[in-house]
Amino acid sequence: MSFGPPPSIYTQSAVEAENRKKRRKLITFAAVATAVAVLCAGVWALSYAAGDSPSDRRPVAARQNPDDIRDTVERPPASPEGTTAVDYRTKLKVNQNLDAWGTWATDKTFAKTLDNRITGFRIGTGQVAWKLAFPGAVCAATRHVTVDGRTAMVFSGEAPQKVDPNDTAPGQSCDQLAMFDIDTGKQLWHVKLPRNGLMGITVTSMKGKVVAAWDAGSAAYAMADGKLLWSHEAQSFCKDSGYAGGKALVRLVTCGSGTNKRFLVQGTNPATGKSEWNYQVAPGVEDVRLVSSSPAVVAVAAGDMYVSDLISLSDRGTHRASISVPHDKYATKCGTDVTDPIENCEGVVVGNGQLYVATAPREFGTAARGQAANEIVAFDLATGKSLRKFDAKSSRPIYPIRMSGDRLIAYRAAVGDALNAAMSIDPATGKQTVLLVFNADSLPLLDDADVRFEHGRIFFAVTTVAGPAGKDGEGDSETVAEGFGTG
Repeated sequence: MSFGPPPSIYTQSAVEAENRKKRRKLITFAAVATAVAVLCAGVWALSYAAGDSPSDRRPVAARQNPDDIRDTVERPPASPEGTTAVDYRTKLKVNQNLDAWGTWATDKTFAKTLDNRITGFRIGTGQVAWKLAFPGAVCAATRHVTVDGRTAMVFSGEAPQKVDPNDTAPGQSCDQLAMFDIDTGKQLWHVKLPRNGLMGITVTSMKGKVVAAWDAGSAAYAMADGKLLWSHEAQSFCKDSGYAGGKALVRLVTCGSGTNKRFLVQGTNPATGKSEWNYQVAPGVEDVRLVSSSPAVVAVAAGDMYVSDLISLSDRGTHRASISVPHDKYATKCGTDVTDPIENCEGVVVGNGQLYVATAPREFGTAARGQAANEIVAFDLATGKSLRKFDAKSSRPIYPIRMSGDRLIAYRAAVGDALNAAMSIDPATGKQTVLLVFNADSLPLLDDADVRFEHGRIFFAVTTVAGPAGKDGEGDSETVAEGFGTG
């Protein structure tokens, strides 16, 4: 696996990205070659009929309960000097490639998936606290965590089977949904999803509920005990591609294929699974990702596989504003692989009625002459206009990670002898407060990594681990995750 700062720490060349995808050992999707008639907007939208009209009441802030999705607020430490909190490495065989989809942290524990197991590390000692193993690989995970430290993922209930390398059928089905406690490693419950041979599996969560979607439908389960709450079957040429959770629930519906592909975004009642509003994405869009559920923000790839625009919607699903974010100028980190999760634009942060996204790093030579390496741009969700920019230091690009109350947490990359840093940015004044500084010889390329900041600690974790290409590399340790904190 390649580590260390490349010419651009956030993006890679198209060749390197393609090589990385070839190394992945992903669940392969069966090719679908079905001729689909052109679907007019009225016909395919009606195949997912809207439910009751949404309430006129606006959501209000409430005290967080244990099964709410957490919304932690970070406080500046007495000293920002950090040390290593987690150093997770593994040794792989030649050409062995493993997926590592889930990354979570609480104030006590860091947890990371690798193939068919999850390993928990105790913060402070960095030692393994627990391991949770499954018959087959973990194939989908939500990044959402409850206030009391629970989260969900999907795994295969059967051991992997050897298949013909020329066979496009998946080697194992992702058919088991489970919830576990991050601090203890205890599996709280697991259920078998309604259908076998599931493909394109995704999972998300919101208050009291876990929702999984696959190629032929979706289902919601009670967070407390795994009880089935509702299920949603694909209709006609349409399918549930995935959901965005968190504060609300938004569904992405895909209809047709190829040049006839159309997308519908639906505000969804989490108690019933019925749609509350529909937003029809314009024809000609190649792909769609769900950035945020409340407020609803959608990422679209118009013209090619890269996200080109971010669209904000009202609480009734009407268009508010479009924001142009061409991939050669902005680092949205939305992914381009068809196997990537729907809810995965981790380079875009939404909060305070604004959207924050980093510009692509400038050439290091130019930045070294005094120009900022890049900047984080704040856009108004109501108008789509840029409100202000938060400049990076020379040759040290910065990227948004998440909101912390009304502040933005960002990561500032190190170049040369400089230290890495995490900081809090006040969107109203632009003031940057350092939360953590740390030294790391090599970190995963951010375009390939999960980045988490929780309780004063920052974690970098890969989503795929690739073994050595030849015998010369056997015995080398591959980095799975690294974390840093002040204690």
